Amino acid sequence: MSIFVESSDVLPLVDLEIALPVGSLQDPAGQEGLAQLTGHLMRRGPRGLSQERFEERLASLGARVSVEVSMRSTRIRATVLRRNLQPLLGLVADVVWQPALRTTDFAKLKRRTQAALIARLDDDQTLGAVCFREALFGEHPYGRTLSGDTDSLARIGIQQVKDFYARHVAKGVFLVGVAGDVSEVEVRSLIASHFPKARRATKKGFDVPATHIRRGRHVVIVDKPERTQTQLFIGTLGARTRDRNLFPLIVSNTAFGGTFSGPLMQQVRGVRGWSYGAYSRLLHSTQRDAWYMSTAPAAEYSADCAALQLDLLERWVDRGTKKADLDFAQRYLVNSHCFDRDTPSKRLEARLDVELLDIPRSYVDKYDQLVARVTRQQANDATRARISPRDLIIVVVATANEVASSFERLPGVKSLQIVPFDRR
Repeated sequence: MSIFVESSDVLPLVDLEIALPVGSLQDPAGQEGLAQLTGHLMRRGPRGLSQERFEERLASLGARVSVEVSMRSTRIRATVLRRNLQPLLGLVADVVWQPALRTTDFAKLKRRTQAALIARLDDDQTLGAVCFREALFGEHPYGRTLSGDTDSLARIGIQQVKDFYARHVAKGVFLVGVAGDVSEVEVRSLIASHFPKARRATKKGFDVPATHIRRGRHVVIVDKPERTQTQLFIGTLGARTRDRNLFPLIVSNTAFGGTFSGPLMQQVRGVRGWSYGAYSRLLHSTQRDAWYMSTAPAAEYSADCAALQLDLLERWVDRGTKKADLDFAQRYLVNSHCFDRDTPSKRLEARLDVELLDIPRSYVDKYDQLVARVTRQQANDATRARISPRDLIIVVVATANEVASSFERLPGVKSLQIVPFDRR
């Protein structure tokens, strides 16, 4: 069994995590949201305990339990008072390997998930982010949403959840991480007495096909009535996790749009005041994930803001990053990295990510050195190699008849599509 321990006696608390290489990538086509429903239904408690009794047991132990499902993993996390670690381990083990998966709990959870999808329509930023990924990745698994949509949820019943659990969780590999006021010898003894034996997790995960970008610039207007403020996303494919250009691109992107002093924020907010926030984000995964800029300009400035961002993007790719901006970005990344490892639970999370998500160990152990040694030439070459200003997805949540003509006139636009905000 793969067990990871980060000991610290600063507080009489222990964090426990069970990590499984199971996420939304394993959702069958047409049943998007299944992995998340399965994880959240497990959280309702083990067999023999109602949800109410389960919550009472947690409260009596001074513990809390959460389940997080992502694209590539399911994480069952718990925090407990040091003196109650042993009974919590047994309870969490039952949650994972003896979950109740009750039909009544599933019906409640499904209704709550459906209500959350409806509520999401009121959140323009989330709506825009979801539509951006759908437009960027199309039918690729990276375009799926964790919670699915109304059509996919309608196809999921309790039997699909039980089958998914049996196939991917019950007999699957898992990692165990423990951080806090406990020794490694004690952890291994307790885990062996409460948890099932498991095959060692391998770094080969779900076989994800390569991602591809559509050629040209494509605009998608998410049509929503009476929008005085818009949400604007402009992006393309970025980098893979195992990409020699990743760290140079991280540094370059931070200099461009990762801080308040970057040209994206300064030109959009500082000079023109068109959006309170203006940032660029670089994601990475097994295959090339998204790079994008996000802003929230008023409807009257939305197309002008998009045109400005396109111009800034072209200048960044063509002219590269100035050395002073690069130096600042490197200092910012190195100095802020301490906040990613200042607690035992954060250090534990990084170790689990290495094992679970196929992240090279050097990214954790030598992060500061990898950032600091990036040269200006490497940063600029990586930007040109990975960021294509000619091949972009532009998504705006707005009232279509107020912005469509101006977005259609943006340079290089190859297509414009209008979709209702509540289309599903």
